[in-house]
Amino acid sequence: MKRIIKSAIGILILMSTSNLFSQENKQEIKYSETSRVIKPTLFADLGETCQTPDGMALDKKGNLFLAITNPISFEKYGSKILTFDKNDKPIIWFDKLPLHPVTNKVHPMGMEFGPDGNLYIMDNQFFTRNENLSRLIRIIVKDGKPINAEVLAEGFNFGEAVRWSKNRVYITDALFENRRESGIYSFSLEELNKKNIVLNPSNKKDYLVATFTLKSEVTKRTIGIDGIAFDKKGNLYAGNFGDGVITKMEFFADGKLKSKKIVFDSDKLKCCDGFFYDEKRNSIFIANYENNSVHQLNLDTNTISLIWENENANGSDGLLDNPCETIVYKGKLLVVNYDTFEGEKNKEADSFHTISSFEL
Repeated sequence: MKRIIKSAIGILILMSTSNLFSQENKQEIKYSETSRVIKPTLFADLGETCQTPDGMALDKKGNLFLAITNPISFEKYGSKILTFDKNDKPIIWFDKLPLHPVTNKVHPMGMEFGPDGNLYIMDNQFFTRNENLSRLIRIIVKDGKPINAEVLAEGFNFGEAVRWSKNRVYITDALFENRRESGIYSFSLEELNKKNIVLNPSNKKDYLVATFTLKSEVTKRTIGIDGIAFDKKGNLYAGNFGDGVITKMEFFADGKLKSKKIVFDSDKLKCCDGFFYDEKRNSIFIANYENNSVHQLNLDTNTISLIWENENANGSDGLLDNPCETIVYKGKLLVVNYDTFEGEKNKEADSFHTISSFEL
């Protein structure tokens, strides 16, 4: 009888464990095949000196800002932060970002305004073919105008996105040294104000929130975790550039990781670049760099739908050309066209440097 009871208990435990794993592995998000197609129009032609646009940000007044990275044309045109005038024409807002003392270059990418009203920017030094030199930079802002810029933290490898939640900033590093892993780091505003944070092999774990590994079937040279966005509940969604996997993270009140779960893994979306959360629509808008497409992740319905996709294009008429970042500005979805390196659909880097617009 004891053996029978033990066996029954063992089966129950096994069944319980199996159910637990099946619940953990069950995806929360589905792909919708019934998408509402919205054709893009041209929002902005950035001109010859802004050859590689990337990250976007909105200040508290709703003004739009754009990072110009220019990794290929830096010697000729430098890098800068643009804003847009009342007619939505691009103008230079700040072009005195601190050059790295080793490379004499600076390449702004992801950025966001912090709770202190200053602009926080990731400088991706991987473009200089140097590893672990990427930096977090802060532009001090007063009355809407940039005063000066300072380096707060360094030692990231392939620095990408910057997102704030309460008094903590979260930064994606899309490529660790083993070329399969990537991660998200986090710093409190108090830590940043002390400045001079230098990441190294011994202290990186102190700031590392989560790590991610490319799917085994991905064998091409690519990068990992890229776009991130917080929803209104404080959950963090992260998209992997190299395989399109989306992970959801929850946090305790002190900012420590509570849970981490893959919520979407499908061949319908093989690449995630920039993420932007729009509270009005409770949705994350996703730039699909490799596919020349943009998608909406609706958190009310937990579905991803296609907004638009096109084949190779130069972006001059608003069609997507390696879309890398998304943002909702004045009710429109804006998508930045990176168009700097050849990709799966992008056959060449052309002479147009543009932002596309979608009427939502």
